[in-house]
Amino acid sequence: MSIRYCILYKSYLFSRFPDDPYLAYRPPFARSLPVQIMLTGVILTLVAVLFIHLMFTAQYHWPLAPVNYVLQLSGVTTLLISLIATIHVVLSATFAESEKWPYMLSYIAVNVPPLDLESNTEGWSVAERATWLVMNASTSGLIQVRGLCSRCTSSIN
Repeated sequence: MSIRYCILYKSYLFSRFPDDPYLAYRPPFARSLPVQIMLTGVILTLVAVLFIHLMFTAQYHWPLAPVNYVLQLSGVTTLLISLIATIHVVLSATFAESEKWPYMLSYIAVNVPPLDLESNTEGWSVAERATWLVMNASTSGLIQVRGLCSRCTSSIN
């Protein structure tokens, strides 16, 4: 009896509201919290495996190109630190959100860092944002310099 009532009520709702009004406010799937956590975790895992690989093959890489190895190691290390900080910020914001009423998680991904200076609801100061952006810039810079140095040394040989 209750299943039939649910089906009738659902058909009644669909006849009154042909479109779900909440779907207009839902973010794209790529900007959702599950995708953000999954992709950050996958990239963190791959970078951790690359870091372990660099540690175990140091005896072979160092004699061949010490500068390239140092750049690789520093780039991977800063990327690993950046990803650990990112997953910490995302999970901390998710945990803090789950402690407030209605004790649920939103579907929207966490802005890391929030760059809208006017509506600072997460508590990020300007110094914290600047430090985060410097960390991202140094990670990108080390990775790009390593790519340029490897091209320069390969063209010399």
